[in-house]
Amino acid sequence: MRLSVQLELGLLPYCSSTPVPLPLFAIIESPMALLNLRAICEFGIYRTRMFKLCALVFGSDDFIALLGGTRTVSATELIYARQSVVTHAKAFGVCAIDMVDIEYKNLDNLKYQALEGARMGYTGKQVIHPNQVPVVQSAFSPSEAQVRWARNLIIAFEENQKAGKGAFEYDGKMIDRPLLLQARNIISCYDVTSK
Repeated sequence: MRLSVQLELGLLPYCSSTPVPLPLFAIIESPMALLNLRAICEFGIYRTRMFKLCALVFGSDDFIALLGGTRTVSATELIYARQSVVTHAKAFGVCAIDMVDIEYKNLDNLKYQALEGARMGYTGKQVIHPNQVPVVQSAFSPSEAQVRWARNLIIAFEENQKAGKGAFEYDGKMIDRPLLLQARNIISCYDVTSK
């Protein structure tokens, strides 16, 4: 298991008399790291350390090589590992960074993978070429229609709560707390990505 530390620009806070924990990005790139995800997360978020786990990064190519498998365009051979990484990241309140797409000229497949990662709950995706950045940013940013739906759902939820209703129908769907959480996640993501 290998851990890597990524420092943000501006090291002054880390040299002050009041230590600020260093942000730690743990790269999950081996079967053993995948099996130890819970321990890695627990160790990384322990408050008295000089670092704090900020993200889990899925290192898919090293992972599949160590499995003795073959990486395919569809990446179905990595679904279990991808879902495990994002699940652990979310359970411990850290970011989840999805696998890199090494076919950097195939932007259609990159878009598919990025949208898939966003639907799984990943916070972002690794890129290896500048041409990949706009595709990934677009995939991880909510559309205007999603933001409109989320805002209207939140308003409708609050109105129904005031009226003493629990679940209610909105846009042809039964709405309760899980969809409210999805709507709030969309708005939070929009607030970050629209700046």
